Amino acid sequence: MFVIYGRRTARIKKYTDSQQACNNCKAFDLDVKVYRDYYHLFFIPFFPVGDKIVKIHCNSCGQPMRLDTMRNHYESISRTPFYLYAGPILVAGLILILVNANLNTQKEKAKFVENPKVGDVYRIRKDTNNSTTYYFLRVVNIIGDTVSVYHNNLEYSGFISKLNADDYFVKDEELFFLKSDLKQMLDKMEINSVDRDYGEYEGFNRIK
Repeated sequence: MFVIYGRRTARIKKYTDSQQACNNCKAFDLDVKVYRDYYHLFFIPFFPVGDKIVKIHCNSCGQPMRLDTMRNHYESISRTPFYLYAGPILVAGLILILVNANLNTQKEKAKFVENPKVGDVYRIRKDTNNSTTYYFLRVVNIIGDTVSVYHNNLEYSGFISKLNADDYFVKDEELFFLKSDLKQMLDKMEINSVDRDYGEYEGFNRIK
């Protein structure tokens, strides 16, 4: 992957000063510009670096000027704009979005487990010694607090969100759980996800 990064300079403030006379033409019309270097990644500013740079010249005659007192004044009143921190702000925003999305997903998962429906598919995570496998359970019947499910035919060694093309749920492997059992499995994070209102792509409608 080609990464574009580096250091650039941005003008962060511009002023017109009418209090100080030009040393050359004596006009009270000085242009003051304040600059700040920053590091960028893919041209997105990540953080400023170094000191502010103040450049002064006369608007009337174009003469550049070096006035330390004025330069220090404008340097002190010019705040670094927030957009030079755009990278960290974007990253923080993305993290907040992901955290919020995960919280909503967890709430929805808990709601589905508490109120199961026929057709719900649970992805089960099974940790054994140093290995982790995944399989699926499909709800086929609910009577009172008892939930019956079909087990899929295969187990998977890695995270997967759908059945393989040759996988299916087995009618002859009907299992029974109490709703409290499912809640306990959820609390132990054995129920990794709950799918409801899915389409044909996931393969969860294949039952043999």
